[in-house]
Amino acid sequence: MIHWPAIIEFAGGHGYAWVADLDEVTEHRPGVGDRLLDSQGYPHLLSQQTGGGLYWQHQLRLVSLFELNAGLRVYAASLGICCTSKLVVRTPAEAIALVAWLEQQ
Repeated sequence: MIHWPAIIEFAGGHGYAWVADLDEVTEHRPGVGDRLLDSQGYPHLLSQQTGGGLYWQHQLRLVSLFELNAGLRVYAASLGICCTSKLVVRTPAEAIALVAWLEQQ
């Protein structure tokens, strides 16, 4: 079960996108290997079935805040945000709120 809102973490370090629900996810055209990080901190990996269909595979371990902070700093810097070394989120909910804020800049 995915807890909304969430953020998509695009594979290969290509940024993040805030999504309110599953309908908004499809608007961002995620690909195999992208992750959905839900508001409870659980990652869901976009995987492909043998028949070609895509599905979100729930991952059992919670997202690493250390790794998430590192990725969010790179993303914020790519958007021209300064002082990203001071950027720190302490919860998945803060990360989701930060991505929503960054999208408004």
